Amino acid sequence: MIELNSSLASQQAFNQPLVDHLKLNKSFKPTELQELSKSAPSESFGNMIGDLVKSVDEKGKIAMEETNRLLIGETDNIHQSMIAMQESSMAFTMLVEVRNKLVQSYQELMKMPV
Repeated sequence: MIELNSSLASQQAFNQPLVDHLKLNKSFKPTELQELSKSAPSESFGNMIGDLVKSVDEKGKIAMEETNRLLIGETDNIHQSMIAMQESSMAFTMLVEVRNKLVQSYQELMKMPV
């Protein structure tokens, strides 16, 4: 049973209406659980990671486009090109760190006894 003083991470793992319902009633029926889970649609983890990858790819394309425009002489704004490259670099670094944390978390879960 979920403790009423659950941590933020466990509250995020469940739909907020379900947590609120459990705090108020301290018991639930399976039909109520199904209704609560249907009423609060949430973004899936896969979609969230997919959106992150798409945004990193978009920043990379923008940086490449800005650099190409600078190299062929369409613009002389080197600052905009450098800013775009740094944004792309930081976004990619963040994506790699998120991947590393996910792999590390998976490895920790696999070490747990069942």
